[in-house]
Amino acid sequence: MEGPEGHKMSCEGNLEANKMGEPDPQSVENNVTHKRRQKESVHHAHFVVPPQQDVLEAHDSIILVEPLGEDTLNVRLGFLQVMHVYDVQFSIEDDLGEDVTFDPLENVHAKIESIRPSVDGKGHDIVLTFRALKEKIMQEAVTITSISSPSRSLVLQLHARVLGKGKGTPLLKKGIHCVRIEWEEEADGTDWQG
Repeated sequence: MEGPEGHKMSCEGNLEANKMGEPDPQSVENNVTHKRRQKESVHHAHFVVPPQQDVLEAHDSIILVEPLGEDTLNVRLGFLQVMHVYDVQFSIEDDLGEDVTFDPLENVHAKIESIRPSVDGKGHDIVLTFRALKEKIMQEAVTITSISSPSRSLVLQLHARVLGKGKGTPLLKKGIHCVRIEWEEEADGTDWQG
């Protein structure tokens, strides 16, 4: 690499020139080949793991409800933020009958607010409150039981990936709304010695 007088500089795409200022033919060919390879290699993504295998990484715009077994449904809530409380509304298909019940004290982090028969008569519309109080993956379960046949019940397994403070603001799925933020009480802000 020489200075401006010698004209023999080469730096990612710059042509080398001889002392007369003419481009070196081999340098021109190498530069064209290099640029052609760059164009060919750009925009190629290779996914090693299909998106269906990671239960929580896929982020669709709707809440996904999938059967996990005979009496369990997997409800994927997507990304949420730590110390936030969410109102979650979704529909399920079931054969529990029109009237169902639930234990309001079954789960501290996921509390069913209401269950109504769906308009199409194939299941129920559910409204629940979800408290995202710990980072990483949260898995909470709530159970709904048929009133006419108490032996028939359905477990809703709720899955969410909870982002910590400073990790960004997630795009919420349709049917999920933040209703409040629960702030931690920090010991540094008090004078109490007890």
